[in-house]
Amino acid sequence: MFNTTSLEAVNASKFSQQFVKPLYDNYCFSNIPQTIRYLLTGAGQSALPLDVFGNLPTKYDRVILFFVDAFGWRFFERYAEKYEFLKTMLKHGVISKMTSQFPSTTAAHTTSIHTGLNVGQSGIYEWQYYEPIVDDIILPLFFSYARDKKRDT
Repeated sequence: MFNTTSLEAVNASKFSQQFVKPLYDNYCFSNIPQTIRYLLTGAGQSALPLDVFGNLPTKYDRVILFFVDAFGWRFFERYAEKYEFLKTMLKHGVISKMTSQFPSTTAAHTTSIHTGLNVGQSGIYEWQYYEPIVDDIILPLFFSYARDKKRDT
């Protein structure tokens, strides 16, 4: 089942043919971690709107997150009727459209999933960047300096 409210919200968030404004207050990727926390503990509230659950329960003992990097909405539309997994999600789940964060990078989104922070809070927006505190270029996801050949330096 498609969540038409999410489709309308995301489609209305476009400010040109090519650009979509992130919906940090509701249908945004960065709201997934808090929503999972809510589903598992019941603490606080869901960061994603409750309509993302449709008629499904909002309390679970286990939640499985499939994080498929770079699998945007256009790929879902293209393959939803082709692959059994996606067909099952359509038939038994609720499909909600979400915005990515800005910038839409693997580094920003992976950090968000692991920390629960959006890119503006974590400051990690790319694979490598200059960090003035250490006066060096770092690779935040590897916990390393860019010049090093190993992790955790």
